[in-house]
Amino acid sequence: MNATTEFEFLFVIDGLSVDDDRATAVLTGDFDGVLSSNRGRTRYAVAARGTDSLDAARMLITRLAAALPALRVCHLDPDLVGIPDIAQRTGHSRQNVLQWVNGERNGSRRFPAPEGTAGRSLVWRWADVNGWLTPLCLGDGAVRPTRAEMASIDVMLLAPAAVPASSPMPTVLNAH
Repeated sequence: MNATTEFEFLFVIDGLSVDDDRATAVLTGDFDGVLSSNRGRTRYAVAARGTDSLDAARMLITRLAAALPALRVCHLDPDLVGIPDIAQRTGHSRQNVLQWVNGERNGSRRFPAPEGTAGRSLVWRWADVNGWLTPLCLGDGAVRPTRAEMASIDVMLLAPAAVPASSPMPTVLNAH
């Protein structure tokens, strides 16, 4: 039997309202997730076990569909963070985070490449930053899908009927 790992996912979902007491009870109670809505976007943070993140996501999405047929899992949220967000999540100063980013502290390991910019500020995927922080005992302890795994999960979500549970997950190449 293969060992399983618990993975954390942050999904963008549709098809239900946070005001729907029954759906909220299922998502928060039965699945032990956190449901939030901001500016018309509903996000669902939840953990699931699997042999890898793709297996965990497939099994979770299958269970969610059975429990709440109206729910549509749209895609994974990349959970982008800037320097102030990283500082807040780690309890360190913005200056300290900037030193990590610039390689002035803990420079033996290169800080993850930014995902892009928001305005004039760099942003990173929290999963990448958390992975960098983990050896420093500053991570949050969660295991999240890599960028390539997120891309494969998103491909699966685009055409769930085309990917039977018994078939291998589609692979996205060069998704760095």
